[in-house]
Amino acid sequence: MSQLVNKTQLKAILGIPTADTNDDARLESACDAATQQVQAECGRQFVQDATATARVFVASSALFVEVDDFMTTSGLIVKTDDDNNGTFETTWAAGDYQLEPLNGRLEGQAWPYTQLRAIDARYWPRWRGQALVQITARWGWSTIPAPVKQAAEIQALSIFKAADAPLGVAGFGDIGVVRLRQAMHPVALSLLSQYRRESVMVG
Repeated sequence: MSQLVNKTQLKAILGIPTADTNDDARLESACDAATQQVQAECGRQFVQDATATARVFVASSALFVEVDDFMTTSGLIVKTDDDNNGTFETTWAAGDYQLEPLNGRLEGQAWPYTQLRAIDARYWPRWRGQALVQITARWGWSTIPAPVKQAAEIQALSIFKAADAPLGVAGFGDIGVVRLRQAMHPVALSLLSQYRRESVMVG
């Protein structure tokens, strides 16, 4: 799987020579797990897909449909099932909808598109909460924010070092035994705070 942090980066942080492959399997596993945990914590797919794939969504209103994150319009196709027959027969032109946030930016920084607004007398079809909107896109972020990368590194290191903590004991502090928790590292959580989002209505 594509990763937010890789074993080469972890080796550099841990001071492990590149030629030393003894812990490669554990490092690789830690990177995979950290990537999954970071993305699950935020409810986002930060790693961008190599190719465009189709996903279906439920319009939140006649004017808006919330979608999963994507940052590039390369390969973007918007279709709707207007008569609720299971076929997405209507392809929307670029002038039929508006990608938001506008200009792919939010509060001064690059941000993925998360919503499409119907314009020019167009409306998203709706019927009893069914997924009647199909979006084909390269899902994910083409530019991964530095705090997200840092959080993934911290989490991967935490996972890797957990194997060296017998019975979950990481050491001893002023108040006694310090145990590892099966959760996100608190610093990683802090770094990710501004990137969390609620799940979109996906079919």
